[in-house]
Amino acid sequence: MYRFFKFILGTGLVVISLWSCSLDDAALVLPINLADPIPLAKEFYTQEKPKQVNSSFRIQTEQEIFPFWAGAKIHAGGRMLIVPAHRKVQVRYQAGYLRRFVFELDERGQVIRGGMLELAGKELEFLLHNEVLLVEGFLSGVKSKDLTYLWSDFVARPLDGTQADGRVVTLQREGGGKSRQDAEALQTEFCIDWYWVYSFNGVVVYEVYSHTTCGSASCDTNAHDACLDDGVGGGGDQIINKLTDPCASEIFDQIKNGGLISAVSVTGTEFSKSILDLLNRSQKYDFVIFNSSNISENGKTTTRVFNQNTGKYDVKIELSNNYLNQATQLSVVRTIIHESIHAYLLHEQYTNITGDLYQDLTKYAFSNGYAQGNQLHHEFMPQFIDAIAYSLWSWDMAYGSKGQIPLSYMKDLAWGGMTSFRNPDGTIEYYDSFKANFPDQLDKNRIEKNIKNESDGNNSAKSKKCS
Repeated sequence: MYRFFKFILGTGLVVISLWSCSLDDAALVLPINLADPIPLAKEFYTQEKPKQVNSSFRIQTEQEIFPFWAGAKIHAGGRMLIVPAHRKVQVRYQAGYLRRFVFELDERGQVIRGGMLELAGKELEFLLHNEVLLVEGFLSGVKSKDLTYLWSDFVARPLDGTQADGRVVTLQREGGGKSRQDAEALQTEFCIDWYWVYSFNGVVVYEVYSHTTCGSASCDTNAHDACLDDGVGGGGDQIINKLTDPCASEIFDQIKNGGLISAVSVTGTEFSKSILDLLNRSQKYDFVIFNSSNISENGKTTTRVFNQNTGKYDVKIELSNNYLNQATQLSVVRTIIHESIHAYLLHEQYTNITGDLYQDLTKYAFSNGYAQGNQLHHEFMPQFIDAIAYSLWSWDMAYGSKGQIPLSYMKDLAWGGMTSFRNPDGTIEYYDSFKANFPDQLDKNRIEKNIKNESDGNNSAKSKKCS
């Protein structure tokens, strides 16, 4: 059902081929104690951090790196916990880079070790889709010669920088900041270039540019973490949040910055983040999301608007102010995901005409007689219904009603924007895919009512209004 699975399987095999041992050799033993590892990891982090160096070199120059517990993911039957490693600073990345706090637990549920793992050397897409496999391999002592690994404690002091080829890596800074106090440099707009420096037997062999950090007072005063870096980088940020509505902006950041974290597949909690990650890697288009009073729809995606300032085309996602003033938060989440899928489909149509999704979309258009455009998208998008629904349910578990709303209700909401359309003569007509999935009129009525209630803010007892 999802074409991404072909890619995920392929990249997974690539990872395996990079290693000299099998997955059976690298796998962690399943636990005897199935206790929730997150509280144990939090306690370990709280106890261990004060014992470590209070102001290491990298903490001074990059500001404190902290675990984003809301994005924690449990793996290996409770024996491994992966947590996004955030910092509040402006960052520009040259290539794929991934940073995570990692905790390993024994069969009794006790934390064996915890620290910060940084991975580089491959494209971001590869790192994201194989994140769990790469971390699990590292904990088992398996490293690829094609990747760079740096394992540090909670205050960014390196503990293990030895690579598969025997070289040792460190992150070192260059540039004009050498003549100033490190802490002072990050209190201004001053920028520092960082390099992976590789050495063998104490002799530097070569160095590779990694990223640039820039201090800014706005990072400390902005309530919505405009400068929050989640440790996922690759060529710069092409998703631009211009939402002035506080509720919508916060929801978008929850989706984008890792609240549902880790795009290892397009199903479940990772679906919306996967789409945003894809858009974030576009080299031809910037994706701008904003709100205005200029549209009658709840949301609208506009294509190929040339931006003279950047020399690239903007794909614009626009949310209606009237809609945001009355809709529930859950409805806004649904609309952002829906419009992001539009942008995703447009990305494939414009930049990846040999890809599976573009071929499917074109074939679908010809076989059903749909013109390229809004109707085609809405007839094609129902293949993502289950993933949209599960993303809504996962967001609600983390930020909304905490489980008061069932998944079946989310599946109804996932059809928002894909039920019916207005003809030029003013008549309303159901989309073919909606009619095919729900031949019973009672089902159609229920779904449309649930979607409208959320859009109008009438389900605020369970899903709070955005305004």
